[in-house]
Amino acid sequence: MKHLEPFRSRKSRALQTQSQNGWTLKQYAIFADGRYFDESVTSAAFEGAIGYLPKAGTLQDPNSNHGVGFQIVHFAEVAIVSPNFYWMWGSVLAHATQLRAPWSNPTSFEKGFVEIIGCVWELEIITFEVRAWQNSMLTTSNQPEQGIQRYLSSCFEGS
Repeated sequence: MKHLEPFRSRKSRALQTQSQNGWTLKQYAIFADGRYFDESVTSAAFEGAIGYLPKAGTLQDPNSNHGVGFQIVHFAEVAIVSPNFYWMWGSVLAHATQLRAPWSNPTSFEKGFVEIIGCVWELEIITFEVRAWQNSMLTTSNQPEQGIQRYLSSCFEGS
């Protein structure tokens, strides 16, 4: 994307939910023009995220994280970027880190820009995930196990 070019939606897709080390992450991919899905890249991004996440907590722990979050793998123009988020304290979205891999070595993820939350395409998914958490987990039913299943089964339906 050129600087201040008019906004155009990007193709995106929900990927399979990934679990490891007590963590469960919903995973998404976004594609800039001319960029395509590569499972080895999304697998490497997930492994990278697991390395930066704190020890997984549980849904029942009000003082820690809940071992649940989401990862975006953006096949962008200049690199593959992957912001990672998780839920804690019932209603707080934490930003684990943004990972980044160069196109010259697309499975070699390192810590990206600390201050960046996400670009406009990533923020669409983040907004969806916040609403999904509200509608699944922060309801009057107060049944976390059922709520987490609703949350994990709800996925952003991009273009």
